[in-house]
Amino acid sequence: MLAARRELGDEYDRAFVEGVLERVSAEVDTRVDERMAEMGKMRPSRRRRGSTGMTVYSLIFGIPISAIAGSQAHLAGLAVAWGGIVLVNIANAWRPGDSTQPARRR
Repeated sequence: MLAARRELGDEYDRAFVEGVLERVSAEVDTRVDERMAEMGKMRPSRRRRGSTGMTVYSLIFGIPISAIAGSQAHLAGLAVAWGGIVLVNIANAWRPGDSTQPARRR
């Protein structure tokens, strides 16, 4: 075995290592692709994650907005401020591309 290795030289060693690395790399790529596909099936719906946050932020920011609008424009100011908050929440609820249905498995 040692005599054969001496005869073939360093070029054979490099070619052998490169061949092994290519096969291992291809196998790793295949397994990573399979894992990524599995993870894609398990993603929760985006709408369910984001709409609650917008509602909470609307209520948090609604308090100082109400105070400012009420002190400056009284009842009309409050109506305009909360009308805007309601419209922002409605627009957030009807964002295009969101779905309440879970993703179908293929």
